[in-house]
Amino acid sequence: MRILRYLFLSLCLFVFAVTVAPPASEPAESECAMCHEDVVAAFQRTAHAKASGWDPTTGCQSCHGPGEAHIEGGGDLEAIIRPQLLSPSESSDGCLSCHQRQEKHFSSRRSGHRLNEVGCLDCHGAHHESENLLREEGADLCAGCHQAVASRMELPRSHPMAEQGPGCTNCHEPHAARSLRDNPTATARICAECHFEKAGPFVYDHGMMLDGCLSCHETHGSTSRHLLRHESQVNLCYECHAASVTPGWHSAPAYASQKCTSCHTAIHGSNTSQLFLED
Repeated sequence: MRILRYLFLSLCLFVFAVTVAPPASEPAESECAMCHEDVVAAFQRTAHAKASGWDPTTGCQSCHGPGEAHIEGGGDLEAIIRPQLLSPSESSDGCLSCHQRQEKHFSSRRSGHRLNEVGCLDCHGAHHESENLLREEGADLCAGCHQAVASRMELPRSHPMAEQGPGCTNCHEPHAARSLRDNPTATARICAECHFEKAGPFVYDHGMMLDGCLSCHETHGSTSRHLLRHESQVNLCYECHAASVTPGWHSAPAYASQKCTSCHTAIHGSNTSQLFLED
């Protein structure tokens, strides 16, 4: 009887051990490095590897999926996820499994980039050592697709922010659901971060909110001073202030060659003059 009791107890312990024993662990980065030594070593210098939430025990498998079958298959390429071969939407969804928790990435699935089949890997490289994992720095990265905009930066007057720091992202949020150019309120707010003296509020506001600052200014580049959309400031003003409603004496020879802002110096807004004359 004692022997049967002992056998029964041993069987219970064996069943319990099998039930609660953790499954075989997936390979760690060190095992990936046995074949991909250079890749893993370079990855350790990236922002991804230095992120506080990065877990080296899962390491490469965070993006490439479980690696056990890949290793057992002698490096079988069909047994591992290769993000660069996925569609832009599929590879981006893999990135967003972690990054969608960041506020600026939250709406990226509705962004203009995503809707035009531009994925995260078109701009970022998970193994790149550059800041923010960018494939190129500053405006050079954006210029690869936005060539028409980049050509405007070659004009005599160009926006200096495109050449400083992060370049285009000084003003544009590439992950946003709505472009700044389509959002006059956001455009005015972004411009005001640097041009705060033009932002107001004013008692008499110019009220150019149809396109915000872009009603008069070409932000990327222009042949005119102050990045105006017209070489002739008078013609620019006449787009809204037609000659038929402008006092006739403005056309007198003494004024015909003058800039409107020679008199209307507070053109962005005034606290004293409804005609935006000098405060």
